[in-house]
Amino acid sequence: MKNYYDVLGVNEQSTSAEITKAFKNLAKKYHPDRGGDESKFKEINEAHETLKDSQKRHDYDTLRKFGGSTGGQHPFFNEDIFGDFFSGFQNGDMDFGSSFNFTRGPGGERIFRQTRSQPRGNRNVQVRMAISIKEAMTKSEKTINYKLPSGREEFATVNVPAGVQHGVTFKYAGMGDDSIKNMPRGDLMVIMSVLDSDGYTRKGNDLYTDKTIDCFQAIRGLEFNLKTLEDKIIKVKVPAGTQPNTILQVHGQGMPVHKTIGIRGNLYVKIHILIPQLSATDLKRIKDL
Repeated sequence: MKNYYDVLGVNEQSTSAEITKAFKNLAKKYHPDRGGDESKFKEINEAHETLKDSQKRHDYDTLRKFGGSTGGQHPFFNEDIFGDFFSGFQNGDMDFGSSFNFTRGPGGERIFRQTRSQPRGNRNVQVRMAISIKEAMTKSEKTINYKLPSGREEFATVNVPAGVQHGVTFKYAGMGDDSIKNMPRGDLMVIMSVLDSDGYTRKGNDLYTDKTIDCFQAIRGLEFNLKTLEDKIIKVKVPAGTQPNTILQVHGQGMPVHKTIGIRGNLYVKIHILIPQLSATDLKRIKDL
């Protein structure tokens, strides 16, 4: 998989501000409107979209550690397995394993006592699974392995629906912590991370990409072939007289809408217009026209 840190010329310890600064410098150099390389511009934009978001960056780093998705197994990391602990504390109903009460002594004095209460139960285990938006285009079955609080490894099969959204959580009952005997097992919570890829970015159910044309094509108009995330070729028409940064809509070519049949978002193509570098002689000729 691509090393987004190398793409932007930064390292894994770089701050968000340093990453954005590096992106801006490279964007100026490679922006298609300035005669830059369109594929390189897409690459640095994709890298920035991933690394500028702390959660996406974390998921990308996790994905890299596991060498990408191979053999149907996907990278994961255990979320804070004490999430239920802190949640209960915030809600005011946390059981700390002990209870406190006062009783009266022989002389009527108050005696403070601590007694051990029964544990509430086994904890849920949270696991984050990262896939690309290309993978999210179609439903699939992924296998993940994860660790329980005891250190034991477990495996689970996750049915990923087409169009799954970033941040969606799937619950698998009875597949979490089982360290407390004679108590029901906790649940496994699989949180999805859907990452931009292949020159496309996602916003909701819509997809966004870029296309560079020259100024003559912008004046005349043209029709070009575009490869989608499903490896299909679609035709996109650019009207005559198109202006720089025009965004064209291709209806129904976005992400499948989760839990619906046959409904999809839209695809948006941002048009960049390449202005040729002209010599002094060329400029004089144009001026004399």
